[in-house]
Amino acid sequence: MRSLEPSLFSPYENAFLPAETLSSYAFSLCGGPCAGLFRIENGEMLKGLVRCCINASIPYRVLGGMTNILVSDEGYDGVILLNRKGSVSHTIGEEGSILLKADSGAGMAAAVRYCIENEISGLEWAAGLPGTVGGAVCGNAGAFGSDIAKIFFRGEILDEKGTLQTIQKADMNFDYRSSSLKHQQNKHVLCNAVFRLEKGQKEQILAEGEANKEKRKSTQPVDRHSLGSVFKNPEGESAGKLIQAAGLKGFSIGKAEVSMIHANFITTQKGVKSADYHNLVIHVQKTVYEQFGILLEPEIEMLGFGVK
Repeated sequence: MRSLEPSLFSPYENAFLPAETLSSYAFSLCGGPCAGLFRIENGEMLKGLVRCCINASIPYRVLGGMTNILVSDEGYDGVILLNRKGSVSHTIGEEGSILLKADSGAGMAAAVRYCIENEISGLEWAAGLPGTVGGAVCGNAGAFGSDIAKIFFRGEILDEKGTLQTIQKADMNFDYRSSSLKHQQNKHVLCNAVFRLEKGQKEQILAEGEANKEKRKSTQPVDRHSLGSVFKNPEGESAGKLIQAAGLKGFSIGKAEVSMIHANFITTQKGVKSADYHNLVIHVQKTVYEQFGILLEPEIEMLGFGVK
C-alpha cells in the first residue's frame, strides 16, 4: 500500500486519514485498507480533492454510502473520497415543473424527506432506498416501476482533467441499473444532479412513500447488512426466483448468506470477509448456470477482484 504525504492535499491535509480500513464504512461490513481516506464535507471539498488527486497522479475513488460496492480484503491502493454529505434545494422550471437539485453526496433518504416537506412528487419510489444521490444516478437506481432515468434532467461533473462540465440526460446513456458514469469511474465525477419533478400533495406523497417502505420491509432483508440486489434480472426472468429455484436460499460461505427473505440478497454479519461474499457470488452464478443455462450478471460493483 502506497504511503502518501498529507501536504499533497492542501488545503485539506488536516482531514487526511491514512490507511483507513474500509470495512468500517461499508454497509457490507467488509473491505480492506486504502492508502488514505477523506470524509467529504461539501461540494467544494469534493472538487478540490479530486483535482488534488488528478494533479498528483494519485489513484482515487469517490464512494457514497457503500451500499452497492464490494471492496476486496486487499483493499484499494489509492485515496477514497467518502462523499456522504450534501444539500438539496429546488426551483420552478418550465410549465410549472419542479427542478430538484441535490449534491451527489446527499442521501437519497434526505432527498425523499425534502420532497415530502416541500410537496414535490416523483421520488416516492425511492422511499427507503439506501445510499446517496451520486450512487443512485451512476447506477440508475430504480424500484416500483420507476428509476432515475425517468426523472434526470441535468447534472454537473468533473472530467478527467478536473474541469467542471454540465451534462444532459442524453449524455448519460441510461440503461438497466447502468449509466455512462458507472462505466467511466474517475474519468467523470458527478458533483450534483437536477431532477424534473412536479407539484404534489404532502399527504399523498407521504402515504405512497410509506407504502413503498413497507413493501421493502416485507420482501427484502432491510434489517440486515447487505448490498441490495446482487444480480441484475435477466431479460424475462427474475434473478431471485432463479436463485431460489436452484435451492440456494440460506446457503452460506463464512459469514455471508443468501437471504431467506429474498434470494437475490446476500446478508453479512460482523467479521465477514469480502472473500466470503465474493465466493458466494461465484457459487450462485455457477449453480444457476448449471441448472438453468443462465449466467447472472452482478448488479453490485466489485473493486479489487480483477475480472468481474
